[in-house]
Amino acid sequence: MQPGIVGLRGAIAAAWEEDLRAVRQDSFDVGRGREALFFIQRFYGLISGLRPQIQRAWGPGGHVHVVDSPELGGPGPRVSQSRIRLRNHGELVVVELFSYINGTSQPNHEAGLDREIRVADVEPLVFVTELYRAAVDFLQVALNLDLLLGGSAWLYEHVAANYFVTTGKWASVGEVYRRATREFAVADSFESVLSSFGPKPGVESPGGSNGSNGSNGSAADSEEMRLSIEQLQRFLETQADLDNFLRVVQVAVAADQEDRPVTSTEIADSLGLDSLAVTKLGRLLTESPDVCREGEFEPDYDSWAFLPSYNVHFFRRVHAVDDFLVVEATLVPRAAVEGTTTTSPGTAFKVEEGASLPDGIVTFLMTDVVESTPMWIQSRASMYQAMRRHDQLLTSAIEANGGIVLKERGEGDSFFAVFPRATDAVVAAVAEPWPDRLSLSVRMAVLTGEADAADRDYRSPAVNRCAKLRRLAVGNQVLVSETTYSIVADILRDDIRLVSVGKRRLEGHDRPEEVYVMQHAEVRLEAEVPQAEVLA
Repeated sequence: MQPGIVGLRGAIAAAWEEDLRAVRQDSFDVGRGREALFFIQRFYGLISGLRPQIQRAWGPGGHVHVVDSPELGGPGPRVSQSRIRLRNHGELVVVELFSYINGTSQPNHEAGLDREIRVADVEPLVFVTELYRAAVDFLQVALNLDLLLGGSAWLYEHVAANYFVTTGKWASVGEVYRRATREFAVADSFESVLSSFGPKPGVESPGGSNGSNGSNGSAADSEEMRLSIEQLQRFLETQADLDNFLRVVQVAVAADQEDRPVTSTEIADSLGLDSLAVTKLGRLLTESPDVCREGEFEPDYDSWAFLPSYNVHFFRRVHAVDDFLVVEATLVPRAAVEGTTTTSPGTAFKVEEGASLPDGIVTFLMTDVVESTPMWIQSRASMYQAMRRHDQLLTSAIEANGGIVLKERGEGDSFFAVFPRATDAVVAAVAEPWPDRLSLSVRMAVLTGEADAADRDYRSPAVNRCAKLRRLAVGNQVLVSETTYSIVADILRDDIRLVSVGKRRLEGHDRPEEVYVMQHAEVRLEAEVPQAEVLA
């Protein structure tokens, strides 16, 4: 969610909450006897008052006209090509959307905004709810965006976000509900809020409750209402803390290269943060397994330290929360459910259904698309097409050589496969050259080691070593481990050569090992390795 959209959303939420507060205090005027006229005036005034935020959401010069009259709509180009007209029908307000097509304004019934709103003899809460729902629906169509203000969840999330910003703690579901009902007029019962934000049925909460009705004295209302980075990003108040979080991510990326931990003392000193900001960062980091691992956090989170996650290198080009979320979305879920294979703490690959996994001495093949994040950000449609072809080629090569694909794509846009025979894994890595039109740069690693497939899940140091070997590779390069080379050196087919690049020390391992780069006359493969990375 771009900053301009966050600002527009924040302005709408602030106005909405102000009116909900007035309803709660019995001071909201619905204009008895002239409700329809009052509704229309409030609507046009609301849209007009949001003009600065609308312009920032659109960029310089952006503007949305709400009516034909320049006195109400204001000057400026009709960027959105949409306008909305409200008509007074006594007890009803009729809503109509118009779009400018071929230079003329025409009714746009397909947008789904045309409707009648009953405003006479309704409760003030209903009046306010209909007013803002109509405004949000119009702006989402006119600006072609999702403000994420549907339903009432946003209100409770905002209360929870503000609690986090001011206290550095996650509020309980019960506390969020109590604060919301004390300050705003809400129509939701505690049970409905608990069902949305509380513990799921059958999941025991910290107080021993299984998610039953908190109003009956259970401990379900003490369940913490933790918000994700994506949820926090939607609110203006949390932007400073998210900026600090991104700066910590960048520090973690640098620390990963230097193989050192990140500490709260270092962050506080380098970023000039107070104790509250450090505490909030600690809580956010515990929710971010792709940033930190082996974390040590004090009970109140005022002091902490962690090692950078194995996945943190994927965030090296992240400069905004949007970028962070795009990268995070490409990584598999944390849970290693049945039928998954773990390559590093918190990273899982789903095994193809029906596949029988080999035990004992096996060979792993790991691949990764280099610099895929900027390509996803630049053109998601093009990357979807390219990655579909990428997946087809790799799956075909792996399965044709007796390997088993372990899905999902895991760490970014990557593949993970296992082979009973080392020679098959090496051949699969070079089985088919990439088409010229497929402008992807893929790096690969092949490593042989001992692993057991207990419960359809590989748990072995060899898996981590293969992932570390892959990280040493550059685009269009295949690196082969010393163990694999010792097996295939004398039996590999003649057109494939494995050339030593010297001894290399894999991250987190003290023992250096000989590393080999693959070469093939008909496949463009990088052979050069930076001298600084070679250990004699």
